[in-house]
Amino acid sequence: MKRFILIASLLALAATTSPVKKQADGTVTINTTTLKADEGCFGPTPVIIYLDAQEHVSKIEALPNTETPSYWNLVMEKLSTVWNGLPASEAVSLEVDAVSGATYSSEGLISNVRSGLTYYLQSK
Repeated sequence: MKRFILIASLLALAATTSPVKKQADGTVTINTTTLKADEGCFGPTPVIIYLDAQEHVSKIEALPNTETPSYWNLVMEKLSTVWNGLPASEAVSLEVDAVSGATYSSEGLISNVRSGLTYYLQSK
């Protein structure tokens, strides 16, 4: 019985934990780990999206994933800054081309950014 209560408590905590964290200075982080998004070639490609106090994207940071490091690093190098400086409301619909040769990883990153920004904009 104790094990059931512990599991139920952990599930309840996980269900109430929002991927959006608002800081006292007005900045926001969005962790896409728990959001539904397209995966990369070998699985989920979660990121943390950083928004400044004016809701502009300031940074995209990769979280651990199972992508081939050389492809993932190329995708992050080429794509992680394309949203920087854009308001979240514009960045969410930005058309971004995949990196040639790393299409699945690119699509995973793009999808996670869109999912995170969509979640944020809908939860405001």
